[in-house]
Amino acid sequence: MHDRLDHHGMNDMNDEASLAAALRALPASAPPQEAWRNLSARIGRRRTVRRTVWFTLPAAFAAGVALAFAWPHLHLRAPSPPPARVAQAPSSAKPDTRPVSDVAALQASSAQWQNWVQSLSHNGAPLDGRALASAVVLQDRIGMVDLQLSAARDPATAAGLWQQRITLLQQLGLLHLQPYMVAEQTHPARNHVISM
Repeated sequence: MHDRLDHHGMNDMNDEASLAAALRALPASAPPQEAWRNLSARIGRRRTVRRTVWFTLPAAFAAGVALAFAWPHLHLRAPSPPPARVAQAPSSAKPDTRPVSDVAALQASSAQWQNWVQSLSHNGAPLDGRALASAVVLQDRIGMVDLQLSAARDPATAAGLWQQRITLLQQLGLLHLQPYMVAEQTHPARNHVISM
């Protein structure tokens, strides 16, 4: 801009006078009326967005904190089923003739054990590497028993398979309880009273 002023013959004036003269030479113009309306609408939208953000962010943060504190209490733990006695196969050579109602009872017991194992899996302590590998093996064996159950037509065979499934579920449940048993064994002094 300084070069342009030099070319126009304004070198003689001081800087302030030349600036004043240049500003006076500009044509007078006013912004269109719709520009003010557009600017006012844009400012209003920004205020609305700003108010919304200032309200929703703290509310979302508070809701997240409340959920984080309430989450452990939302999962109601199902009571563990009573321990079932593991039936032994009879030593006699005659075939096992169990009624169909016994199969239904074994199915109900298996469902209870399944729910118990699932609640331990979801709400229990994490398993270490060796226990996790054992859990995978037991789950694979349960899957094989389920496959055999889908093909079993004889009630006696089905009853034996259901009993085998219950036994595997019990072993899997005990595997999930191992971290608690180890923790209980590491603090034996809690059970003893110290006499003075």
